Amino acid sequence: MGEVQLVDAHCHLDELERRGMPAEEAISAAAASGVVQMVTSGDSPAENRRARELAEGNEGVFFTPGWHPGNGRPPSSAERRELRELLDHPRAVALGEVGLDYHRRDGGSIWDPGEQRHLLRSMLELAAEAAKPVVIHQRDAGRDLLEVLDASPRVPTMLHCFSGGAEFARAAVSRKLYCSFAGNLTFRSAAQLREAVAVVPPGLLLLETDSPFLAPHPLRGRLCHPALVRLTASWLATNLGVGLEVVAEWSTSTTRAFFRLPLP
Repeated sequence: MGEVQLVDAHCHLDELERRGMPAEEAISAAAASGVVQMVTSGDSPAENRRARELAEGNEGVFFTPGWHPGNGRPPSSAERRELRELLDHPRAVALGEVGLDYHRRDGGSIWDPGEQRHLLRSMLELAAEAAKPVVIHQRDAGRDLLEVLDASPRVPTMLHCFSGGAEFARAAVSRKLYCSFAGNLTFRSAAQLREAVAVVPPGLLLLETDSPFLAPHPLRGRLCHPALVRLTASWLATNLGVGLEVVAEWSTSTTRAFFRLPLP
């Protein structure tokens, strides 16, 4: 497998640890599968700190400190200062994940959309101040997301675990937004995502696992980890009628360009 190099553009090694898979085991399995670099993402202060520790201790791991809309509140002044300080860390490659989440789970309520949009604008300003790209979480909020991005400072932006169809993909591509696809691209029910990925040019295409979630077919429902980005890349190569090495080169070069990752 040495001839193919892959990068997992977005994972959560800390969450993998909580679910029973040590980070070192995940990193070792990734290397054996040709995944030579990965970006682990934080959602909250504790997760941001653990992501930093993992990046400091592993040559192929980088991190993105973030503030997920699922926190249901904006960061305090102290939490925002810590986030800004983490962005200056030499192994912090972006701000994220941040974004908008309007998905109602089990009929429950969501955090006020207006407050979410206000926080996202603030996070985009923070990324611009730090001169870092931004990793966006978006669920059921595509139109509002584009409106916020259009009215905010322009920074390189990645839509992680791309959610939406061809129309949203075209809107993203027209704005030069990077689109990162996870293992759900391979699900039989993912016709919308298949239409979307066909719209995205190689220079804006990234692949991720979003570990420990969304293990690709045929492992759907199992614990996902960074090595499995190879399955998603292989699936995409087969469906595009090209070799795995072609998709690997597209996604790896684009991911390294977006995050400004060094060659391993």
